[in-house]
Amino acid sequence: MRRARRGLSAEDRKGIIVLFAGLALLSGLLVFAFFAVRAPERNYDQVTLCNGSLPRSNHYLMVIDVSDALSAHQQHFLRTHLAGLLESAEVNDRFSIFVLDERYHGLSEPVVDLCKPRSADDVSALTANRQFVQALYRERFEQPLDKAIAAAVAGGEQPVSPIFEALSDVAALNRIDPTAQRVSLTIVSDMIQNSRAGSVFSSGAAAIDQLPLIDLRRATTRVYWLDREKYRKYQTDDLAASWQDYLASVSRFDLIQRVRN
Repeated sequence: MRRARRGLSAEDRKGIIVLFAGLALLSGLLVFAFFAVRAPERNYDQVTLCNGSLPRSNHYLMVIDVSDALSAHQQHFLRTHLAGLLESAEVNDRFSIFVLDERYHGLSEPVVDLCKPRSADDVSALTANRQFVQALYRERFEQPLDKAIAAAVAGGEQPVSPIFEALSDVAALNRIDPTAQRVSLTIVSDMIQNSRAGSVFSSGAAAIDQLPLIDLRRATTRVYWLDREKYRKYQTDDLAASWQDYLASVSRFDLIQRVRN
């Protein structure tokens, strides 16, 4: 009875303090782990790597004309351009690459459709395994894009070049990401339209002037015009002006840049 009246000893009180401190620390770690697991940056699609819980600044769409093979210089230009986009893109920006050829009479299914994940530069060594993050970035994002470009530029000569149809499909098939704040549409082509909608071979630049209007108002369009020696007489200033007028009427036209053969 006397011992109980004296209360807890100093050692007992110290033990209780240590116990409660440990419980508080453990609770804090559990709360941190819970929110870390449920953090928005972890809520991404396993296939596309797109994260519906994070904002998307840009959607980069690229339509590559494979009706003729690209020269070595044009392939190098395309890879350099894409590398520049990847470097400047923000995490969760979306990249969609399509081809056009006679098999589809317009736009293909996406050759690649991925969002940019975090790289090692985007994470802290204190909260993430930077080597693992970088390996994921390379294997799930960079390498598929490289393979897609390699496959796209290996096309051969084809009699149909449905450029208008491919652009029409971008609008009609809702290929533009509605959540993206900005949309950049890049057309990589010799711009020799040749299909039932119109043919440069028979009508020259007038074939473009007569194309129906489509809705690409959200997209900023840029053309990388692939020079072809065999089409020199068709790839005229008048044809470039007609494409510029047409794209300016259906989208936010940026520029046409010639890429030598």
